[in-house]
Amino acid sequence: MVYYMLLRERINEIRQTKHIPIERFVRNGISKNKYYRFVSGEGSVSIGDLQKIIEILTVSLSELVAESDERDSLIFNEFGDYWQLSLPELRERASVFAHRYMQTQMKAHYIASTVYELLAGRKAGEDISDYVDELYKELKRQRFFTIFDLQVFRILMPQLNVARFFKLYEVFAVSLRTYENYNPADGIELMVKVHATALSYAISSTARAQKYLSFVIEQIEALQGRPFTSEFSIMKRFVSIVRLYQSGNVDAAKRAFDSFNGAAKRLDVQRLWVSPNLLDFETFWKRLISIDPSKLQESDTALKSAEIETVDFGVFGMGEAFAFIMKLKKLSVHEFELAGMSHSKIYRVRKNLAEFDVEDLFAGMLAARLDVRDIDVYLTASSAAMGRPRFGMRHLSLTELQEAITKYEALAEETGLDLYTEMSLEFRGVVIKNTVKNWLTSPELQQLSDDVKTHLEHFDEWHESQHRLASWAFLDETTDVGVGQRMEILLSFTRNAQVFKYPYDPILINFDPVLMQAILRQDVAKAQEVYQRLFAEYQARPDLQIYFNYRWHKLLNEQLLKVVQDGFVVPMTIEGVLRDVETVTGERRFIVPYLAILDAIREVYPAY
Repeated sequence: MVYYMLLRERINEIRQTKHIPIERFVRNGISKNKYYRFVSGEGSVSIGDLQKIIEILTVSLSELVAESDERDSLIFNEFGDYWQLSLPELRERASVFAHRYMQTQMKAHYIASTVYELLAGRKAGEDISDYVDELYKELKRQRFFTIFDLQVFRILMPQLNVARFFKLYEVFAVSLRTYENYNPADGIELMVKVHATALSYAISSTARAQKYLSFVIEQIEALQGRPFTSEFSIMKRFVSIVRLYQSGNVDAAKRAFDSFNGAAKRLDVQRLWVSPNLLDFETFWKRLISIDPSKLQESDTALKSAEIETVDFGVFGMGEAFAFIMKLKKLSVHEFELAGMSHSKIYRVRKNLAEFDVEDLFAGMLAARLDVRDIDVYLTASSAAMGRPRFGMRHLSLTELQEAITKYEALAEETGLDLYTEMSLEFRGVVIKNTVKNWLTSPELQQLSDDVKTHLEHFDEWHESQHRLASWAFLDETTDVGVGQRMEILLSFTRNAQVFKYPYDPILINFDPVLMQAILRQDVAKAQEVYQRLFAEYQARPDLQIYFNYRWHKLLNEQLLKVVQDGFVVPMTIEGVLRDVETVTGERRFIVPYLAILDAIREVYPAY
């Protein structure tokens, strides 16, 4: 399989560009002989060994796949850019997948072709009812959605009537539990879009609200994952107000909505922009309060999800996970045989009598219609994952984070793994931001910045794991050459962002702290230079302007720049922005570091 060979080559290339000695693999359970036989194409490795390899390299399977021209041999975010495509491009995609289906008879290619036929027909104003029926029938028979199915549902949902939508929404909501510990960035957006659509559909009539609203609220309240994703938090805050009204606390609900809506207007958030299917907040609220709360209680015919099984990647081995997915998605053994797995191997893997190797994994992924990022989720959530705590740190207290820092520094010394070094550095940043007074100009931050720079200088190539640390490296940088070198390697990461097709910009993400630090140091020239770069980047990325996280940071940066330009601070203006952000998100954690920065600014600049 040509693609598999390229994966091996890419693994060895990354080992070299990150200057990782082969002895590090040996220390962590992979012999020299096994490693070199694998990368030379003379042998294979198990899924357990593959997991060790990518963690030693601090890279994800998606990043390995993204950097190969043959990535289309697998399912990889097939619909990530569908809204940007012209009619001829949609027709071409439909034709490509139809041709692949004719060659392979793999159901994934047939479904993808049907999706693009639907999208092309919708854009052309044609009758698409046959495509809608076909896709609905395919999803309806499943009791579990993986990332590929979730994407199909997102595209299909505007064409579904309310009854059909909620038939699939029930499975959608339960399937999300598999992705609670780690959810790809665009998965959060998909989650918000579908849940927001469910909210609007639920109150489209009194009868439907009675049947569906409680279920929708419960699913959104139970959501886990990435609390610092703004739209995610705004949706949860809005739903908490809806819950107040539903429970009969009408006056409290109206006060809460007035406060929420006032802050939303000042921040120019009329609705969840990432979900065009959601009514604006005011329209939704007027429709909701037109229904008496007593008629919004759960009915006997309300949706139930407790009986639907889920796949827990933190518990199951790979063979068990595939067996469970086969059962819930009602997949036949024949589909796996078409993908290249023998009947006996399928049986032995499912019964844990044999272990998946990499070739089996790729064949099984295509047969089970698994996106590459499903495997990222498995490898991250697995109990064997060394980096698992990195994605669970949002649940840790500051005391637990400090204990974890000590633990991972010791593990880094013991194993030599960059992963543990990066976890300890990342956790240190969180602790400093939340515990150190004037943290942006503190010696603790200076030391962290120096340590991050020293760590990153070992690599000629960065991946997401290194990028998560990049903002610290830009702080306290004294030379333009140093900034330029780091910026060049950081911008190279946008290649992967474009392949992954999720909204991301390294400049907008990493330059905010640099601007704030320049303001605290009263460095007018640097502050203006950084702000101009930020503003120009924001203007050049209209695709990002719908996202609240970018928009409120732009608004905050405008106010901060005025401080250094005017030579004085108007605390109420900056604090007002921050309080509004807290009001619409319900998350004080969003603003705590910025309130601390405001306190530091007050010490440097006179208040007006």
